[in-house]
Amino acid sequence: MTTTAHPSSKPADQISGDAPQTIPGLFWDRVQSQSDQVALRHKDFGIWQEITWSEYGERVRACAYGLMALGLLPGERVAILSEDRVEWLFADLGTQSAGGISVGLYATASAEQVSYVVRHAEAKIWIVEDQEQFDKAMSRRQDLPDLRWIVVIDPKGLRNVDDPMVLTFDDLLERGRDLAQVEPDRLQERLDSIDPDDTAILFYTSGTTGDPKGVMHSHNSLWGWIQPLDEFVNMLGDDDILCYLPLCHIAERALGMINIMRRGGIVNFAESPETVFSDLVEVAPTFFGGVPRTWERLKSRISIDMAEATWTKRQAYHLALKIGYACNPYRKTATSPPIWLRLLWALAHGIVFRKLRERLGLHRVRETWVGAAPIAPEVLEFFLAIGLPVREGYGATEIGITTFTPANDIRPGKAGVLVPGIEIRISPEGEILFRGPGIMQGYFKNPELTAETLKYGWYHSGDVGEFDGDNYLTLTGRTKDMMITSAGRNIYPQAIENMLKASDYILDTVLIGESRPYLTTLIILDEETISHHAQTHNIPFSTYADLVSKPEIVRLINGEVQKVNARWSDREQIQDFRILNWELTNEDDELTPTMKVRRSFMCEKYADLIEEMYPETE
Repeated sequence: MTTTAHPSSKPADQISGDAPQTIPGLFWDRVQSQSDQVALRHKDFGIWQEITWSEYGERVRACAYGLMALGLLPGERVAILSEDRVEWLFADLGTQSAGGISVGLYATASAEQVSYVVRHAEAKIWIVEDQEQFDKAMSRRQDLPDLRWIVVIDPKGLRNVDDPMVLTFDDLLERGRDLAQVEPDRLQERLDSIDPDDTAILFYTSGTTGDPKGVMHSHNSLWGWIQPLDEFVNMLGDDDILCYLPLCHIAERALGMINIMRRGGIVNFAESPETVFSDLVEVAPTFFGGVPRTWERLKSRISIDMAEATWTKRQAYHLALKIGYACNPYRKTATSPPIWLRLLWALAHGIVFRKLRERLGLHRVRETWVGAAPIAPEVLEFFLAIGLPVREGYGATEIGITTFTPANDIRPGKAGVLVPGIEIRISPEGEILFRGPGIMQGYFKNPELTAETLKYGWYHSGDVGEFDGDNYLTLTGRTKDMMITSAGRNIYPQAIENMLKASDYILDTVLIGESRPYLTTLIILDEETISHHAQTHNIPFSTYADLVSKPEIVRLINGEVQKVNARWSDREQIQDFRILNWELTNEDDELTPTMKVRRSFMCEKYADLIEEMYPETE
């Protein structure tokens, strides 16, 4: 194996003078030091409501006592099934404060998927958001022998439920307040008994290639990968963030909860997944990030806005964009462009980009990031051109963020340099191996897989990549996704797929080629942008399925495919494609809860469509 070291790598405990703490310890320190300052903001009937750190602490305290009143013992698991909301954090921190282990569930997952996790985690208490999530729990309750309680946050529609196993979240808090009156020292005793090496959170993977795996992280391991990020991420005590990614995912949990507890700031909750972009405008965060789909959608919204603008505004936008792209080489390295270009940029920003960023809600943002999956460099170049340097990071649930892009050396298409304290090896097969202070404790109840994934302390990521001479990581793909064509050519599909998804019209794509003579692809269009294109180009259609079959649309998408083909050799070009007449959903198991395509499932489900692209020939 070859070994590559970050030139400034140093142990995590040397990065800051702060001593490692437990997550509840961080929280209660912040409650004490900033009790009167606003910690959380959320919408109630369309109006933003504020919660101070002291109010935050009172509800977490009541929740912790309530869980103890229900019989929660140290080390037992509490499952949380809900969209992002303030009660999610009350339940999470209440569980940890009581010495328990919190287990987040994706709210979009099916009853079968969530019950698998609850059963595997042996959760004693299951906190659900509303009637929809309650129904999932009740439909599978008979399969969960360890479950003792179901707690409902929003009981609307469930007032008449009479079940000794069910209570509301408000009831839980009241029980907690009652117990706190009787045993005022009990919570502190639980807090004092928590060891930093105790498991704090079980993060279940999204299950792209099989059943979800329970990744065990201790307080120390979470601290071990979050703290070194200070070298790259400069969060301030007055930062505003928008919480909209699932809190059961390690990235949102770290940035939306733990880093705010370390630095201060305000967590603003999106009202719902459907209102994220309008909430973004209202909040105007100073720190914002997302998965590739977030940035792809924002780019598409800009394209739609510009298509609807007047001729004068469109021309001004295209001219400003040319100026922005001319500034990109200087912005990537944080150097000053020539004075004539600075003047042109000031003009472009004042007339076009400032207003454009205000329409997006990103005019106050200081730091932006993208992670969870590779993103097309073209998307990052676009945002850089309008004055938003989106920095890439790479990591995994099992070890946290391992590489991040420095603010003064942005290289779209590369996932950054090693975070301090991280060591890396590249195996002879090209697989990336990591070792560092943030590595997981292992997979819950799966010692065999733990031993297979953690060999001699090295985490085997399953990703393929390489480092350049400046220690920047380039990701090639997943070892399990590599295709071998019938001609014997090895192809990693992600790079080609990401180029296709850089199109404003293409939302998802699945490359086909394993044991095939040539490459083909299934394409899923962005319904919003393709419908807008049809309306502005007078293409009549009755339904979305009717629209994607129109010859004009097929020609449009063929043009997008050929643009990508022009960047690859003949053997890596797409020879045929099929457009699916609906968007993918995780309800049908086509997507994981983190919006990643389940490749093998798609190939099986659409086998007939795929075979159409490979007619039998001599």
